[in-house]
Amino acid sequence: MHSPPAIPLRRLYRVALVVAALFGLLSFNAAAQTAPPPDSLWTVKMPQVVVTATRTARTLRDVPIPTQVVTAQEIEAGGTRRLSDLLAEQTGLALVYDHGAGIQVQGLASDYTLILIDGEPVIGRTAGTLDLDRLTVADLERVEIVRGPSSSLYGSEALAGVINLITRKPADGFHAGADLHVETHQTLDLSADTDFRHNRLAGRFLLNRYRSGGYDLAPDVLGPTLPGFTDYTTSSRLTFEQNERATWNLSARLARQAQRSVAEVRLGETLIPYDDAANRTDWSLAPSFTYRFAPGVKGTLKGYASRYFTDLTLRDQNDGSVFSTSRFDQFYGKAEAQMDAIIGRSQLATFGSGYLSESVTADRVQGGRRSSTNVYGFAQHEWIASRQWTFILSARLDVHSDYATRLSPKAAFRYKPFSRLRLRASAGSGFKAPTFQQRYLDFTNPLAGYSVFGATDAVKALQQLDAQGQIVRFLTDITALQEIRPETAIAFNAGLEWNPIDRLELQLNFFRNNVSDLIEAAPVAVKPNGQQVFTYFNLNRIYTQGVEADFTLRPHRTVAVSLGYQYLDARDRDVLAALAEGSLYKRVNGRDRRVTRDEYGGLFNRSRHAGSLRVLYHSESSGFTVSLRGLYRGRYGFGDANGNLILDDASEYVPAYTLWHLTLTRAVGPYVSAQAGVKNLFDKTNPEHIPVLAGRLLFAGLKFNLRP
Repeated sequence: MHSPPAIPLRRLYRVALVVAALFGLLSFNAAAQTAPPPDSLWTVKMPQVVVTATRTARTLRDVPIPTQVVTAQEIEAGGTRRLSDLLAEQTGLALVYDHGAGIQVQGLASDYTLILIDGEPVIGRTAGTLDLDRLTVADLERVEIVRGPSSSLYGSEALAGVINLITRKPADGFHAGADLHVETHQTLDLSADTDFRHNRLAGRFLLNRYRSGGYDLAPDVLGPTLPGFTDYTTSSRLTFEQNERATWNLSARLARQAQRSVAEVRLGETLIPYDDAANRTDWSLAPSFTYRFAPGVKGTLKGYASRYFTDLTLRDQNDGSVFSTSRFDQFYGKAEAQMDAIIGRSQLATFGSGYLSESVTADRVQGGRRSSTNVYGFAQHEWIASRQWTFILSARLDVHSDYATRLSPKAAFRYKPFSRLRLRASAGSGFKAPTFQQRYLDFTNPLAGYSVFGATDAVKALQQLDAQGQIVRFLTDITALQEIRPETAIAFNAGLEWNPIDRLELQLNFFRNNVSDLIEAAPVAVKPNGQQVFTYFNLNRIYTQGVEADFTLRPHRTVAVSLGYQYLDARDRDVLAALAEGSLYKRVNGRDRRVTRDEYGGLFNRSRHAGSLRVLYHSESSGFTVSLRGLYRGRYGFGDANGNLILDDASEYVPAYTLWHLTLTRAVGPYVSAQAGVKNLFDKTNPEHIPVLAGRLLFAGLKFNLRP
């Protein structure tokens, strides 16, 4: 196994220097200051407080932007262990599997949703997917889900929304806990945690080990459907209250995975078995400093460094020789300052700026290593015009080294005509920057023989292949190839939250996302072996629109019943234009005919209808909890089967399916609780199209919660 190469000292030095300068600016004379009087804006009394939608602590019901909170109690009641399982049960979210478990928000692909831990990004995507199976939910206080473009505050990758994992804050006194979870397929999840608070110092520590033996749904094929693996995650947070004005925080996280499997590689007519070893390391470090200058004026300085490293090796089982290796090393460093100021009694201003440095070193990157920088500034103004009206305006300017400057504005309002009804609406733009892969990829498949080049150096690479006699013909004028632009979106959300009676709640959200300049790979040349050469272009324009609805009824103080539903219409506008022109065809009974608009099923991997049913019973007196969840996903297209590259035939769909999960939890004394349950209660499988459905899974566990 290769060890991760060292990060250049100059890069760490630059990030550290900026962070140190910003920290010094705000901490000057901090110890000599006296405490400000209490400020009601920063002391939120409501239990549901969120920070992701506006970058400031706000009561959930007062946020004008569509925001959902999943609490620690809900996580525990469901018995979920990884973030992928948790998000799959939320209305309007769908898991998609492409190089890992990604999340689809409002019909937009997983690479358009930014995943944060305590407000800082998780890096390490493969083909645009950030694998949610990497992330444990063992130490979460809550998960905040913000729908709609959030580039006005968070920049690139927040085009569809933001999912922020808020870890638990240290409690008063001392606490220690342990969690044991066993599951089918030799799956074992072990966690140990502790936190303390003494005078001005507080800390939290977590160690999690997650192991699975994998499973095999196709025993006639060499290699398992899901290989066995072992994950280790450790995280910590330290908080020091220097005085009543100044607070220091330091968070750290380290995650490692080792995966072993076997694979077959075809060389001519021969299948050769190989050992497949994959190792992953993921770490982050986040210092921050908060200082209250005066009543209602607060400053925050943040530093953040993160690294993601993978090492993949295929080794011949017969002679031990290495067939192929692949290494990927990403570094992300950021320094940021933010100010929050109350203006009068009804306005809150938030503004800040930052510097971001990112680099990738990989075997499949032109030149071996590439880097970029980004300087950005953001501002937000919130105006509480009255008890009924709240308005928010925000914008962010990104000045990136690799593409044009981007301005991302957003506006939102909340209107409460009376206490039981709240109306919300927001409109904004977002963007997604081209990835290092799309700009700098240099890859030739050693078996199939096709090649893919990033857009930045595609012309040079194609000219070199042509000079070597490796191009038979060009499919386009390569001198006209241009640098790819960021993908952009304009989105609208409007909805309501209505409580007609105390035990009944209805939430509706209507959305529309118009996305332009989608980046896709397309062929530009043909090689002598008949294979093609690809590069990346800004091609399609799409839209997604629909409605998300949640209906919650509490017929008794111990029972809650929730129904969720999403209707989604996701289509390619260029395909719709071609259908209107009559230029798209399909072959039926040996003859070509035009495809009708009614036959067009929209974008692949999107279900028109999806829903959920959740029944929760909890008795305080007995300590008994029952959680029953049913998840429905309507049919969706898996790929093109008739050669016209669109979804238009019944053979191209995965049938609709339903999953049921049941979890039982019982308190056993004051410090111990026991849990047992079943995932996929009715043993649903689809090895061909949904290999992640492993069949019925049984689990059981014990949780120890010790507090003096």
